[in-house]
Amino acid sequence: MSVALCGCAPSAVATLHEQPRAAVQPSAPAQLARHTGAPAHAVEAVDERAAELDGEFGVAVIDRVTGEFARGANAELPMYSASLVKIIAAVELVERGPLTPQDRSLLQRALGPSDDEAMNALWDRHGGESLITGAVARMHLQQTRPPDETGRWGQTTTSARDLAAVFDHLLSQVSVADREFLLSALHAAPEEGADGVDQDFGLMAVDAHAVKSGWMCCQKGKVWLHSAGVVDPEHRRYVVALLSAQPSSAGYGGAGEELTEAARTALTPLR
Repeated sequence: MSVALCGCAPSAVATLHEQPRAAVQPSAPAQLARHTGAPAHAVEAVDERAAELDGEFGVAVIDRVTGEFARGANAELPMYSASLVKIIAAVELVERGPLTPQDRSLLQRALGPSDDEAMNALWDRHGGESLITGAVARMHLQQTRPPDETGRWGQTTTSARDLAAVFDHLLSQVSVADREFLLSALHAAPEEGADGVDQDFGLMAVDAHAVKSGWMCCQKGKVWLHSAGVVDPEHRRYVVALLSAQPSSAGYGGAGEELTEAARTALTPLR
């Protein structure tokens, strides 16, 4: 799936102290709340590093205790979603109503090993593009749009800002049973995806809790590599989204190394 690393000059970090959609306050020891401003430090550090790289990098971080929603310079830059669309569709599906056993099995396959055939089946069974338009309306997503070509769900466009909002919605608005089902599926993701590609990069490579990886090549001459999810397993305080569009010459290996370093950079102020 795709993540965007940007080699543009660093710009001001847009740190919005807005409560992300009636966020539920997770139980956390009092000392955790002292780290107000950590998301801003995280996105600023990632943007500084990205300025030295060849490509585009979008980052967004939400602190679910303080409500701080920090966005990097490219947080709202639309990028191909690659497999990140699977978590967008999954949240929309559980919000629509009860899932059949077959749907649950398909979701586990789509979210864990990132099985494209499972996603194809879900896309066909549940209205395809309506999964995206429904999610946009439900979660107030801003840069997310269905693919231009019917059925090309990996070419859904989205942003780091929107992926952070999706995970915040999952943690704050989805029923406990459905939330734990989706998070467990993500947490159980193997290092190797169903297509044989290593998905242990980005946040997944630095011990994050429940993460969706995304990778796709070589549309528009780029490798699209992304990583987004919940990085604090005990308190689920922080949501981080890292999206990148790197030169296709980097390959999955080189792009994955850059995204993993970006993830380490982002998590340092959050720990």
